Amino acid sequence: MLHDEAIVCFAPDPSWQHLWRNRHQIMTRLARHNRVLFVEPTPYLRPVGQAVREQGLAPLRERTFYSPMPNLWVYRTPNLFPISGKAPLRQVTFALRRAHLRRVLTRLNMTHPILWVFRYDLGEMVGHLQEKLFIYHAVDAYAGYALSSPDPAIRGRAQRVVAMERDLVRRADLVFVSSANLLPEKRAWNPNTYHVPNGVDYARFASPPQSIPADIAQIPRPRIGYAGAINAKLDFSLLEHLARTRPDWQLVLVGPILLPQPDELNSLRSLPNVHFLGRKTVEALPGYMHQFDVALMPYARNPWTEHINPLKLYEYLATGRPIVTTPIPAVQDFSEHLSIADNESAFVQAVAQALDTSDPAAVARRQAVAREHTWDRRVETLSTIIQAYLFDL
Repeated sequence: MLHDEAIVCFAPDPSWQHLWRNRHQIMTRLARHNRVLFVEPTPYLRPVGQAVREQGLAPLRERTFYSPMPNLWVYRTPNLFPISGKAPLRQVTFALRRAHLRRVLTRLNMTHPILWVFRYDLGEMVGHLQEKLFIYHAVDAYAGYALSSPDPAIRGRAQRVVAMERDLVRRADLVFVSSANLLPEKRAWNPNTYHVPNGVDYARFASPPQSIPADIAQIPRPRIGYAGAINAKLDFSLLEHLARTRPDWQLVLVGPILLPQPDELNSLRSLPNVHFLGRKTVEALPGYMHQFDVALMPYARNPWTEHINPLKLYEYLATGRPIVTTPIPAVQDFSEHLSIADNESAFVQAVAQALDTSDPAAVARRQAVAREHTWDRRVETLSTIIQAYLFDL
Protein backbone atom coordinates (compact mmCIF):
# COMPACT_ATOMS: atom_id res chain seq x y z
CA MET A 1 0.00 0.00 0.00
CA LEU A 2 1.16 3.52 -0.78
CA HIS A 3 2.43 5.25 2.38
CA ASP A 4 3.15 8.77 3.61
CA GLU A 5 2.14 10.58 0.43
CA ALA A 6 0.04 13.68 -0.11
CA ILE A 7 -2.71 13.03 -2.65
CA VAL A 8 -4.93 15.68 -4.24
CA CYS A 9 -7.93 14.10 -5.96
CA PHE A 10 -9.91 16.19 -8.46
CA ALA A 11 -13.34 14.55 -8.70
CA PRO A 12 -16.34 15.37 -10.91
CA ASP A 13 -18.96 14.50 -8.29
CA PRO A 14 -21.21 17.35 -7.08
CA SER A 15 -20.18 16.64 -3.50
CA TRP A 16 -18.50 14.06 -1.28
CA GLN A 17 -21.96 12.99 -0.07
CA HIS A 18 -23.22 12.40 -3.62
CA LEU A 19 -23.54 8.94 -5.17
CA TRP A 20 -20.35 7.09 -4.23
CA ARG A 21 -18.11 6.19 -7.16
CA ASN A 22 -14.73 4.51 -7.52
CA ARG A 23 -12.82 7.65 -6.44
CA HIS A 24 -14.57 7.63 -3.06
CA GLN A 25 -13.65 3.99 -2.53
CA ILE A 26 -10.05 4.48 -3.66
CA MET A 27 -9.41 7.65 -1.67
CA THR A 28 -10.92 6.36 1.59
CA ARG A 29 -8.51 3.42 1.47
CA LEU A 30 -5.50 5.52 0.54
CA ALA A 31 -6.34 7.82 3.46
CA ARG A 32 -5.49 4.99 5.86
CA HIS A 33 -1.79 5.61 5.23
CA ASN A 34 -1.66 8.92 3.31
CA ARG A 35 -3.10 12.42 3.49
CA VAL A 36 -5.85 13.01 0.92
CA LEU A 37 -7.53 16.19 -0.25
CA PHE A 38 -10.73 15.44 -2.19
CA VAL A 39 -11.43 18.46 -4.40
CA GLU A 40 -15.02 18.93 -5.53
CA PRO A 41 -15.70 20.62 -8.89
CA THR A 42 -14.99 24.34 -9.18
CA PRO A 43 -18.12 26.48 -9.54
CA TYR A 44 -18.80 28.32 -12.81
CA LEU A 45 -19.49 32.03 -13.08
CA ARG A 46 -23.02 31.81 -14.53
CA PRO A 47 -24.55 29.57 -11.80
CA VAL A 48 -22.81 31.63 -9.11
CA GLY A 49 -24.19 34.83 -10.63
CA GLN A 50 -27.66 33.33 -10.74
CA ALA A 51 -27.41 32.28 -7.09
CA VAL A 52 -26.32 35.78 -6.08
CA ARG A 53 -29.26 37.32 -7.93
CA GLU A 54 -31.66 34.98 -6.15
CA GLN A 55 -30.08 34.84 -2.66
CA GLY A 56 -27.99 37.96 -2.31
CA LEU A 57 -24.38 37.72 -1.12
CA ALA A 58 -24.83 34.54 0.92
CA PRO A 59 -23.50 32.20 -1.85
CA LEU A 60 -20.25 34.19 -1.95
CA ARG A 61 -19.68 33.40 1.73
CA GLU A 62 -20.07 29.65 1.30
CA ARG A 63 -17.04 27.56 2.17
CA THR A 64 -16.46 23.83 1.73
CA PHE A 65 -13.57 22.48 3.78
CA TYR A 66 -14.06 19.66 6.26
CA SER A 67 -12.78 16.23 7.21
CA PRO A 68 -15.30 13.35 6.97
CA MET A 69 -12.71 10.84 8.19
CA PRO A 70 -9.12 10.78 9.48
CA ASN A 71 -6.49 11.93 6.95
CA LEU A 72 -9.08 12.94 4.33
CA TRP A 73 -10.35 16.45 3.73
CA VAL A 74 -13.04 17.69 1.32
CA TYR A 75 -12.49 21.06 -0.35
CA ARG A 76 -14.24 23.19 -2.93
CA THR A 77 -13.02 26.47 -4.42
CA PRO A 78 -14.99 29.36 -2.87
CA ASN A 79 -17.72 30.83 -5.08
CA LEU A 80 -15.74 34.07 -5.05
CA PHE A 81 -13.35 32.53 -7.61
CA PRO A 82 -15.56 30.81 -10.21
CA ILE A 83 -14.46 29.60 -13.62
CA SER A 84 -15.00 32.23 -16.28
CA GLY A 85 -14.53 31.72 -20.01
CA LYS A 86 -13.58 35.30 -20.82
CA ALA A 87 -10.24 37.07 -20.49
CA PRO A 88 -8.96 38.77 -18.43
CA LEU A 89 -11.41 37.53 -15.79
CA ARG A 90 -10.51 33.94 -16.64
CA GLN A 91 -6.84 34.48 -15.76
CA VAL A 92 -7.64 36.49 -12.63
CA THR A 93 -10.04 33.93 -11.15
CA PHE A 94 -7.66 31.08 -12.00
CA ALA A 95 -4.82 32.84 -10.14
CA LEU A 96 -7.10 33.30 -7.13
CA ARG A 97 -8.19 29.66 -7.20
CA ARG A 98 -4.59 28.49 -7.43
CA ALA A 99 -3.48 30.73 -4.55
CA HIS A 100 -6.36 29.58 -2.35
CA LEU A 101 -5.70 25.89 -3.02
CA ARG A 102 -1.98 26.37 -2.36
CA ARG A 103 -2.83 27.91 1.02
CA VAL A 104 -5.03 24.93 1.86
CA LEU A 105 -2.24 22.51 0.93
CA THR A 106 0.22 24.45 3.06
CA ARG A 107 -2.21 24.38 5.97
CA LEU A 108 -2.43 20.58 5.61
CA ASN A 109 1.33 20.24 5.23
CA MET A 110 0.85 18.61 1.82
CA THR A 111 3.98 19.35 -0.21
CA HIS A 112 4.81 17.91 -3.64
CA PRO A 113 1.55 16.01 -3.84
CA ILE A 114 0.36 13.32 -6.21
CA LEU A 115 -2.38 14.83 -8.40
CA TRP A 116 -5.14 12.35 -9.30
CA VAL A 117 -7.61 13.67 -11.90
CA PHE A 118 -10.85 11.82 -12.64
CA ARG A 119 -12.18 13.67 -15.68
CA TYR A 120 -10.92 15.45 -18.79
CA ASP A 121 -12.08 18.93 -17.65
CA LEU A 122 -10.55 18.90 -14.16
CA GLY A 123 -6.88 19.34 -14.99
CA GLU A 124 -6.41 23.10 -14.67
CA MET A 125 -4.09 22.77 -11.65
CA VAL A 126 -1.74 20.28 -13.31
CA GLY A 127 1.73 21.82 -13.28
CA HIS A 128 0.80 24.46 -10.69
CA LEU A 129 1.08 22.63 -7.37
CA GLN A 130 4.69 21.38 -7.51
CA GLU A 131 3.32 17.86 -7.84
CA LYS A 132 5.65 14.87 -7.92
CA LEU A 133 3.24 12.80 -10.03
CA PHE A 134 0.17 13.37 -12.19
CA ILE A 135 -2.33 10.51 -12.60
CA TYR A 136 -5.28 10.59 -14.98
CA HIS A 137 -8.05 8.07 -14.24
CA ALA A 138 -10.65 7.41 -16.97
CA VAL A 139 -13.93 5.70 -16.09
CA ASP A 140 -16.09 6.54 -19.12
CA ALA A 141 -16.00 7.23 -22.84
CA TYR A 142 -16.98 10.83 -22.23
CA ALA A 143 -17.72 11.79 -25.82
CA GLY A 144 -19.74 8.58 -26.29
CA TYR A 145 -22.14 8.39 -29.17
CA ALA A 146 -22.16 12.20 -29.54
CA LEU A 147 -19.20 11.79 -31.90
CA SER A 148 -21.53 10.25 -34.48
CA SER A 149 -24.39 12.70 -33.92
CA PRO A 150 -25.91 14.23 -37.07
CA ASP A 151 -26.02 17.56 -35.23
CA PRO A 152 -22.77 19.45 -36.02
CA ALA A 153 -22.94 21.37 -32.73
CA ILE A 154 -23.19 18.19 -30.65
CA ARG A 155 -20.50 16.51 -32.72
CA GLY A 156 -18.25 19.56 -32.33
CA ARG A 157 -18.60 19.53 -28.53
CA ALA A 158 -17.76 15.82 -28.48
CA GLN A 159 -14.67 16.42 -30.58
CA ARG A 160 -13.54 19.11 -28.12
CA VAL A 161 -14.02 16.65 -25.26
CA VAL A 162 -11.81 14.12 -27.05
CA ALA A 163 -9.15 16.78 -27.68
CA MET A 164 -9.17 17.89 -24.03
CA GLU A 165 -8.88 14.34 -22.77
CA ARG A 166 -6.13 13.46 -25.26
CA ASP A 167 -4.11 16.47 -24.10
CA LEU A 168 -4.50 15.52 -20.44
CA VAL A 169 -3.67 11.84 -21.04
CA ARG A 170 -0.50 12.79 -22.93
CA ARG A 171 0.61 15.02 -20.07
CA ALA A 172 -0.02 12.40 -17.38
CA ASP A 173 2.75 10.36 -15.78
CA LEU A 174 0.37 7.44 -15.27
CA VAL A 175 -3.07 6.67 -16.68
CA PHE A 176 -5.59 4.24 -15.19
CA VAL A 177 -8.72 3.01 -16.94
CA SER A 178 -11.54 1.09 -15.25
CA SER A 179 -12.76 -0.61 -18.44
CA ALA A 180 -10.73 -2.82 -20.77
CA ASN A 181 -12.39 -1.14 -23.76
CA LEU A 182 -10.87 2.20 -22.74
CA LEU A 183 -7.35 0.78 -22.75
CA PRO A 184 -6.44 0.80 -26.49
CA GLU A 185 -7.26 4.46 -27.09
CA LYS A 186 -5.64 5.75 -23.89
CA ARG A 187 -2.54 3.59 -24.32
CA ALA A 188 -2.12 4.94 -27.86
CA TRP A 189 -1.93 8.40 -26.29
CA ASN A 190 0.22 7.37 -23.31
CA PRO A 191 2.14 4.06 -23.01
CA ASN A 192 2.03 4.27 -19.18
CA THR A 193 -1.64 3.25 -19.18
CA TYR A 194 -3.00 0.45 -16.99
CA HIS A 195 -6.34 -1.32 -16.75
CA VAL A 196 -7.54 -1.55 -13.13
CA PRO A 197 -11.24 -2.48 -12.93
CA ASN A 198 -13.64 -1.33 -10.26
CA GLY A 199 -14.24 -3.36 -7.13
CA VAL A 200 -16.47 -3.84 -4.12
CA ASP A 201 -16.52 -3.14 -0.41
CA TYR A 202 -17.24 -6.81 0.21
CA ALA A 203 -17.82 -6.66 3.96
CA ARG A 204 -20.43 -3.94 3.52
CA PHE A 205 -22.42 -5.66 0.77
CA ALA A 206 -22.12 -9.37 1.63
CA SER A 207 -24.16 -9.49 4.82
CA PRO A 208 -27.85 -8.59 4.90
CA PRO A 209 -28.64 -5.84 7.40
CA GLN A 210 -30.60 -6.62 10.55
CA SER A 211 -33.54 -4.41 9.56
CA ILE A 212 -35.34 -3.99 6.24
CA PRO A 213 -35.68 -0.40 4.94
CA ALA A 214 -39.29 0.70 5.46
CA ASP A 215 -39.95 1.92 1.93
CA ILE A 216 -38.99 -1.36 0.26
CA ALA A 217 -40.52 -3.51 3.01
CA GLN A 218 -44.00 -2.36 1.99
CA ILE A 219 -43.50 -3.42 -1.64
CA PRO A 220 -44.78 -6.97 -2.25
CA ARG A 221 -42.64 -9.69 -3.74
CA PRO A 222 -41.24 -10.63 -6.13
CA ARG A 223 -39.04 -7.51 -6.25
CA ILE A 224 -37.02 -7.08 -9.42
CA GLY A 225 -34.52 -4.38 -8.56
CA TYR A 226 -31.97 -1.97 -9.93
CA ALA A 227 -29.67 0.15 -7.73
CA GLY A 228 -27.61 2.98 -9.19
CA ALA A 229 -27.85 6.19 -11.14
CA ILE A 230 -30.97 6.43 -13.27
CA ASN A 231 -29.49 8.01 -16.38
CA ALA A 232 -29.16 7.66 -20.13
CA LYS A 233 -27.15 4.46 -19.76
CA LEU A 234 -30.33 2.55 -18.95
CA ASP A 235 -32.72 0.98 -21.44
CA PHE A 236 -36.05 2.42 -20.28
CA SER A 237 -38.02 0.70 -23.02
CA LEU A 238 -36.68 -2.63 -21.75
CA LEU A 239 -37.74 -1.80 -18.20
CA GLU A 240 -41.19 -0.74 -19.37
CA HIS A 241 -41.56 -3.96 -21.37
CA LEU A 242 -40.59 -5.97 -18.29
CA ALA A 243 -43.09 -4.16 -16.06
CA ARG A 244 -45.94 -4.37 -18.58
CA THR A 245 -45.32 -8.01 -19.47
CA ARG A 246 -45.29 -9.12 -15.84
CA PRO A 247 -47.61 -6.87 -13.81
CA ASP A 248 -47.33 -9.43 -10.99
CA TRP A 249 -43.67 -8.46 -10.52
CA GLN A 250 -42.62 -5.30 -8.72
CA LEU A 251 -39.91 -3.26 -10.45
CA VAL A 252 -37.91 -1.35 -7.84
CA LEU A 253 -35.50 1.42 -8.93
CA VAL A 254 -33.16 2.74 -6.24
CA GLY A 255 -30.99 5.74 -7.05
CA PRO A 256 -30.95 9.38 -8.11
CA ILE A 257 -32.58 10.44 -11.38
CA LEU A 258 -29.85 12.06 -13.47
CA LEU A 259 -31.62 12.83 -16.73
CA PRO A 260 -31.70 16.17 -18.56
CA GLN A 261 -35.41 15.53 -19.26
CA PRO A 262 -36.94 13.57 -16.35
CA ASP A 263 -40.23 13.33 -18.25
CA GLU A 264 -38.55 10.48 -20.16
CA LEU A 265 -39.70 8.40 -17.20
CA ASN A 266 -43.37 9.43 -17.33
CA SER A 267 -44.51 6.25 -19.04
CA LEU A 268 -42.56 4.07 -16.62
CA ARG A 269 -43.80 6.05 -13.61
CA SER A 270 -47.41 5.55 -14.69
CA LEU A 271 -47.22 1.80 -14.11
CA PRO A 272 -48.55 0.63 -10.72
CA ASN A 273 -45.86 -2.03 -10.31
CA VAL A 274 -42.92 0.38 -10.79
CA HIS A 275 -41.41 2.03 -7.70
CA PHE A 276 -38.82 4.82 -7.65
CA LEU A 277 -37.25 4.95 -4.18
CA GLY A 278 -34.71 7.72 -4.76
CA ARG A 279 -31.07 8.11 -3.79
CA LYS A 280 -29.77 6.19 -0.79
CA THR A 281 -26.57 6.54 1.18
CA VAL A 282 -23.76 4.08 0.57
CA GLU A 283 -24.38 2.74 4.07
CA ALA A 284 -28.06 2.04 3.31
CA LEU A 285 -27.62 0.62 -0.19
CA PRO A 286 -26.84 -3.02 0.76
CA GLY A 287 -30.10 -3.17 2.67
CA TYR A 288 -32.00 -2.52 -0.54
CA MET A 289 -29.98 -4.87 -2.73
CA HIS A 290 -30.55 -7.73 -0.31
CA GLN A 291 -34.30 -7.21 -0.71
CA PHE A 292 -34.15 -7.75 -4.47
CA ASP A 293 -35.29 -11.19 -5.58
CA VAL A 294 -33.46 -10.54 -8.85
CA ALA A 295 -30.91 -7.75 -9.44
CA LEU A 296 -30.91 -6.03 -12.81
CA MET A 297 -28.28 -4.43 -15.02
CA PRO A 298 -30.64 -3.12 -17.74
CA TYR A 299 -28.13 -1.14 -19.77
CA ALA A 300 -28.79 0.23 -23.21
CA ARG A 301 -26.31 -0.87 -25.85
CA ASN A 302 -24.42 2.16 -27.11
CA PRO A 303 -20.85 3.57 -27.21
CA TRP A 304 -21.26 4.85 -23.66
CA THR A 305 -22.10 1.49 -22.10
CA GLU A 306 -19.51 -0.26 -24.27
CA HIS A 307 -16.86 1.39 -22.06
CA ILE A 308 -18.28 1.16 -18.53
CA ASN A 309 -17.29 -1.11 -15.66
CA PRO A 310 -20.29 -0.86 -13.32
CA LEU A 311 -19.75 -0.86 -9.58
CA LYS A 312 -23.08 -2.62 -9.19
CA LEU A 313 -21.74 -5.70 -10.98
CA TYR A 314 -19.39 -6.39 -8.08
CA GLU A 315 -21.86 -5.18 -5.43
CA TYR A 316 -24.62 -7.46 -6.73
CA LEU A 317 -22.19 -10.39 -6.77
CA ALA A 318 -21.27 -9.67 -3.15
CA THR A 319 -24.91 -9.88 -2.09
CA GLY A 320 -25.24 -13.23 -3.84
CA ARG A 321 -28.48 -12.16 -5.50
CA PRO A 322 -29.20 -13.60 -8.98
CA ILE A 323 -28.33 -11.09 -11.71
CA VAL A 324 -29.89 -10.49 -15.11
CA THR A 325 -28.07 -8.16 -17.48
CA THR A 326 -27.96 -6.94 -21.04
CA PRO A 327 -24.83 -8.00 -23.01
CA ILE A 328 -22.45 -5.13 -22.27
CA PRO A 329 -18.73 -6.00 -22.56
CA ALA A 330 -18.08 -5.60 -18.82
CA VAL A 331 -20.13 -8.67 -17.92
CA GLN A 332 -18.64 -11.16 -20.38
CA ASP A 333 -15.95 -12.42 -18.00
CA PHE A 334 -18.65 -13.16 -15.40
CA SER A 335 -21.05 -15.05 -17.67
CA GLU A 336 -20.96 -18.17 -15.45
CA HIS A 337 -22.39 -16.19 -12.55
CA LEU A 338 -25.17 -14.16 -14.15
CA SER A 339 -27.76 -14.34 -16.94
CA ILE A 340 -27.10 -12.34 -20.11
CA ALA A 341 -30.14 -11.51 -22.24
CA ASP A 342 -29.83 -9.79 -25.60
CA ASN A 343 -33.48 -8.87 -26.25
CA GLU A 344 -36.63 -7.96 -24.35
CA SER A 345 -38.24 -11.39 -24.45
CA ALA A 346 -35.04 -13.13 -23.35
CA PHE A 347 -34.66 -10.60 -20.53
CA VAL A 348 -38.13 -11.35 -19.13
CA GLN A 349 -37.49 -15.09 -19.49
CA ALA A 350 -34.15 -14.81 -17.67
CA VAL A 351 -35.78 -12.99 -14.77
CA ALA A 352 -38.52 -15.64 -14.59
CA GLN A 353 -35.94 -18.41 -14.54
CA ALA A 354 -33.96 -16.66 -11.79
CA LEU A 355 -37.11 -16.35 -9.69
CA ASP A 356 -37.87 -20.05 -10.13
CA THR A 357 -34.36 -21.17 -9.17
CA SER A 358 -33.17 -21.53 -5.60
CA ASP A 359 -29.49 -22.46 -5.55
CA PRO A 360 -27.49 -21.77 -2.36
CA ALA A 361 -24.35 -23.04 -4.08
CA ALA A 362 -24.74 -20.40 -6.82
CA VAL A 363 -25.10 -17.72 -4.13
CA ALA A 364 -21.85 -18.89 -2.55
CA ARG A 365 -20.09 -18.91 -5.93
CA ARG A 366 -21.18 -15.36 -6.69
CA GLN A 367 -19.92 -14.16 -3.35
CA ALA A 368 -16.65 -16.03 -3.79
CA VAL A 369 -16.11 -14.22 -7.09
CA ALA A 370 -16.84 -10.88 -5.42
CA ARG A 371 -14.20 -11.57 -2.77
CA GLU A 372 -11.61 -11.67 -5.55
CA HIS A 373 -12.53 -8.12 -6.60
CA THR A 374 -12.41 -6.10 -3.39
CA TRP A 375 -11.44 -2.45 -3.31
CA ASP A 376 -8.58 -3.33 -0.96
CA ARG A 377 -7.08 -5.51 -3.70
CA ARG A 378 -7.67 -2.84 -6.33
CA VAL A 379 -5.96 -0.17 -4.26
CA GLU A 380 -3.01 -2.48 -3.66
CA THR A 381 -2.69 -2.86 -7.45
CA LEU A 382 -2.85 0.90 -7.97
CA SER A 383 -0.32 1.46 -5.19
CA THR A 384 2.12 -1.06 -6.66
CA ILE A 385 2.05 0.67 -10.04
CA ILE A 386 2.50 4.11 -8.46
CA GLN A 387 5.33 2.99 -6.19
CA ALA A 388 7.16 1.39 -9.12
CA TYR A 389 6.93 4.63 -11.08
CA LEU A 390 8.12 6.76 -8.15
CA PHE A 391 10.99 4.36 -7.51
CA ASP A 392 12.22 4.84 -11.07
CA LEU A 393 12.20 8.65 -10.88
